[in-house]
Amino acid sequence: MTLKSRIAVALLAISGALTVQAAEPVSRATDALRGEKSLGIEVGYNGYNRMPQVGGRFTYRFSRLIRLAPAVEYTFRDKGRDALLFDIDVNFMFPLAQNRCALYPLVGLNYSSWNYHPVVTVPGTNDVSSRVSRAGINLGAGIDVNISGSLRLSAGAHYTFIKEFHGVVAEVGIHYRF
Repeated sequence: MTLKSRIAVALLAISGALTVQAAEPVSRATDALRGEKSLGIEVGYNGYNRMPQVGGRFTYRFSRLIRLAPAVEYTFRDKGRDALLFDIDVNFMFPLAQNRCALYPLVGLNYSSWNYHPVVTVPGTNDVSSRVSRAGINLGAGIDVNISGSLRLSAGAHYTFIKEFHGVVAEVGIHYRF
């Protein structure tokens, strides 16, 4: 399957998931979660260059079962490589323990901008770098645990399917819900 086919399949899955929420029956539990937003900080590990990464994530819950989760992350430099990553994931929530925690698979789109810096530089010269940017697809899973009414902890992992820069990303985070 080519990258364009994978992206098309991911877009179809995302649009299908967002239309499924219209068929969900309305209840008090659904109304309480619809429109929930959170902003959080995540730290993790990027398997492509085997270095830590840090980032921020915003989430918006369309319904009790569907959540949109865009993120911006930075992967630290190793052997002259570092990256700025942009993700837009859709989480399919499976609430547990009366909405105190939730398991979720995720599917999403990734845009990665990798920098290549020279490992050895000559004194007095500028740091010349080259940038390679690519689009890809995320597939993974995670878990959320609600600590209080406004605080949530998360852990998750996904694999990024992307030309040349594919690898696993594992993260933990703390999020403020509002």
